[in-house]
Amino acid sequence: MWFRGLLVAVPCTLASAAPAAAQAVPPAPTAGTTPGIVLGVEINATAAELDARAIRSAITSELDVPVTDATTQWPALGVVAVTLDRHALRIVYRRTNGTSIERTVTLPDAPAERVQLITFIATNLVRDQASEILAQLARRPARSVAVAEPVRIDKPVPEAPPAYDLIASIGLVPPLQLDRLFCDRCVVGAGLYAVMGMQDGSRYLTISGVVDYQRRFASGVQFAGAVAVTPRVDGVQLAGAASVGGQVHGVQVAGATSVARRIDGVQFAGAASIADEVHGVQIAAINVAAHLHGVQIGAINISDGNDDAVPIGVINIARHGRTELETSVDSSEMATLTVRHGPRYVQNVLGVGWIQGLDKAMFGVGLGAHQAFPTSPIAFSLDEDAVLWTPLGWGGNDLILLPQLRITVAVPVGPIDLIGGVLGDAYITNGTGAVEDLHPHLDHTYTSGATKVTLWPAGFLGVRLRT
Repeated sequence: MWFRGLLVAVPCTLASAAPAAAQAVPPAPTAGTTPGIVLGVEINATAAELDARAIRSAITSELDVPVTDATTQWPALGVVAVTLDRHALRIVYRRTNGTSIERTVTLPDAPAERVQLITFIATNLVRDQASEILAQLARRPARSVAVAEPVRIDKPVPEAPPAYDLIASIGLVPPLQLDRLFCDRCVVGAGLYAVMGMQDGSRYLTISGVVDYQRRFASGVQFAGAVAVTPRVDGVQLAGAASVGGQVHGVQVAGATSVARRIDGVQFAGAASIADEVHGVQIAAINVAAHLHGVQIGAINISDGNDDAVPIGVINIARHGRTELETSVDSSEMATLTVRHGPRYVQNVLGVGWIQGLDKAMFGVGLGAHQAFPTSPIAFSLDEDAVLWTPLGWGGNDLILLPQLRITVAVPVGPIDLIGGVLGDAYITNGTGAVEDLHPHLDHTYTSGATKVTLWPAGFLGVRLRT
């Protein structure tokens, strides 16, 4: 997707000057590797779940190219991201042009089998998608199996000189910072900068008036008046305009836009929250997640619609979600045409209706939950929706609202569902509209000043078309 390339490219490009991040150290290239072309390998799992060092070593041996931690730079061969998602392995290969391809397979039990499976899939994806780059590499010299040396996995790739640690630093802009008196690439405990702060990393707190850029990581709190950038956040990242992070473990907040490759925690923004992968909560007017494992709260939510995706908003766009069209008539003589859309368990409801006695077209918007029971003796699904109806194009001064609670049972019959259920209606008005026009039964009216609220139950029948 277009946004996945953007999400991966932005934080990785900003981090291209950083030394290796504090993850499992990749293995040294074998004797036959060509150092000019590098592949990024990102492992999103604990050491007990996946042996990152063994995986990188095996990929290096198979492709005959060096590998690096994907958070440190944007490698010429792109990035292979390996994520453990419950009992499945998701392997995504992202090319430098922003395109990507992924495979999801069942997780083997044995650690050695996991390494073999990941290596097999990853190397085939790279060969298929980056053949023109691999073709430029020198061919691996033939080696006798009997005398071939084993791949070394205990010798790390040489890193940049270690950053110098300072307790604290102050300054105006990067050339005029106290830490520059001691080293060019420092890690500070705490930093305070009037305009811009830039170091290798911060351990506890860094505050910058306009821009704060940490090359490797930001732990504790990173704050900037306008823009905060770092490839890895362990704590809280705050910015007045934009927060940009690679991997965020904690909270990312921005006044306008928050962007990250992976969120483990909360991502919040005034306008848009954007991430490639979310394990937690996104909150913004517009939320975008290529892979959502958690909750989105906003006006517009865009995600892949995983089983554990819960978008809550006015419009939910789910790549692998549901869209259903249904029409029904209830016992109050209200006919409706509604569209349900969303992922597996959550849905938005948009509809139009007509009440014969009220002589007005109605517009409805709502939110609901969906549950399917395909293995029961008679397959069916159950929906619980809260829908608010109001006159379409109503411009009068009178208040006319019709909230409904709908419980729907749908039974599949070929390509359609036969639906039926019960309603709880509440007609709210402060004008002269007569509730009798809605043909209520067993109704009760409550009055407070000029406002009248009438409650009654109803039943309905209809047909649903699955798309």
